Amino acid sequence: MDNETSAPTGYNIKADIQLPIATAAWVLGAHLYALLVPLALLLAVYHHWDFLVANSTYPVLFYFSISMMMAGIAFELAQNAVDGWYLTPECASAEGAGFCDFMSFWLFLLSQVLILIAFQGQYLWVLLLAAAAVALFPVLYVRQVAYFGLIGAVGLGTAVAAYLGLGDPVVFLQLLMSSLTMVFFGALLKSGNQALHGFTTIAATSGPLFLAWGIHGGATDAPQSWWLVGMIAVGAVGIAGLLRPRLAALPATVRPRFLNGPPA
Repeated sequence: MDNETSAPTGYNIKADIQLPIATAAWVLGAHLYALLVPLALLLAVYHHWDFLVANSTYPVLFYFSISMMMAGIAFELAQNAVDGWYLTPECASAEGAGFCDFMSFWLFLLSQVLILIAFQGQYLWVLLLAAAAVALFPVLYVRQVAYFGLIGAVGLGTAVAAYLGLGDPVVFLQLLMSSLTMVFFGALLKSGNQALHGFTTIAATSGPLFLAWGIHGGATDAPQSWWLVGMIAVGAVGIAGLLRPRLAALPATVRPRFLNGPPA
């Protein structure tokens, strides 16, 4: 009949995940990893609770920090979905700006601040600086200036606070992961190869594993040596330096055709 409307054709997932199937599986798998990583920290905190009670100021804040990490990852997933999972420089998931992107970074920052206070919250100046960082971030993000620098400064302070509380230098490898994140992220934006999104995500979200490692090392009185930490850092930086030009030269990922369904 002329007035008969066509039936819905169903959900076309290609419109939301604008990646080849293999690349999509890798990128989504990396984000599943990111969502689960905080659980490793949760297990470490739970297993070594008595040690943390004796060696930190507000150990309960570790649980709140883990919650903020997972909430931040959820917002990061949402922003990627808004951007169709295909990252280009102008996307909010890359160098652009967006509400979910803002919330993701703010929650990540808050999670680090909570860890900082958990370890060294007995000092008023630490509390004041932590509160200032949380309050300043939205201003910097809206202006799109220096907010990565603020996140980096808080991350450094958190690593120092963790080392003072745990005595295991392995916690400083969290800073190494930030550097590796920028290597993969820069190569992703330069090459357009979307597989690098997965590597970027894994590097960016693996920091809690080193904190969990540090908690275990401190609690069992078996911290890692500075030599081991230094060798890992130097080796990772060296490999990243060698790979960087090769990663940037990778071919761009071609968006799948017919994102809204095949032509009639």
